[in-house]
Amino acid sequence: MIELNRSRNNVVLSRRAVLEEQRKEDRERILDRLQPGEVVEGTISNIVDFGAFVDLDGIDGLIHISELSWSHVNHPSEILNIGDKVTVKVLDIDRDRQRISLGLKQTQEDPWQRVVDTYNIGDELEGTVTKVVTFGAFVEILDGVEGLVHISELAQHHVENPREIIQPGDQVRVKILEIDSDRRRLSLSIKRVEGQELPVRPIAPEESGAGDLDNVPELGLSEDVFAAEEAPAPPPQPDASAEAEEVPPPQAARDAPEGESA
Repeated sequence: MIELNRSRNNVVLSRRAVLEEQRKEDRERILDRLQPGEVVEGTISNIVDFGAFVDLDGIDGLIHISELSWSHVNHPSEILNIGDKVTVKVLDIDRDRQRISLGLKQTQEDPWQRVVDTYNIGDELEGTVTKVVTFGAFVEILDGVEGLVHISELAQHHVENPREIIQPGDQVRVKILEIDSDRRRLSLSIKRVEGQELPVRPIAPEESGAGDLDNVPELGLSEDVFAAEEAPAPPPQPDASAEAEEVPPPQAARDAPEGESA
């Protein structure tokens, strides 16, 4: 009952108010039951640019787009549809604001663990170029795992612009130089794969300048990966014979009067 007018014998009732109260109680009950780290099932109720909402039997949780897959996702609709049944992991719960953060990729195999378990430094494998940047190129070796080929590791000769050598979509063989498990980063090389030499292609004017390395970002790779390639040559030794010719005579000889010996 939301309104009572005795003089007019009029009563206003609301079914919606009862349902809203029930939904509020249901949400509080679900929030009390859920715990971070728990794996639950739900149904995709809505898809937006930044993620997807999951109905957990009365309360919606959000899977942010970054938590949908181990590989890059441009839009949630690439992998999900409204009505899909999904298994998700509870990442965080804001009980005051009644918000639940969920993860879908956490219920799937982490491809980085496969890298750690399967590959070693020095291994060679096939990959696909996903992105070319001023300081090199990123190559995907497994779904969701990319490594960096630094510009100095593209070819045996000096490369001004990485696009001279590779383009997105190219299939290449790479050698693993470093595996940083903690930071989830791979250092790869193309030039160190024996028998592989990529052709040089002409660069269009609008692509010029891509080899500018004045502002290379921190890559998280060990400096000794490239140390052998970049070690400075030792300074030249002076010519002993030339040095001997320039030795000045003893002071006494310079000071002696003309015609007298020292």
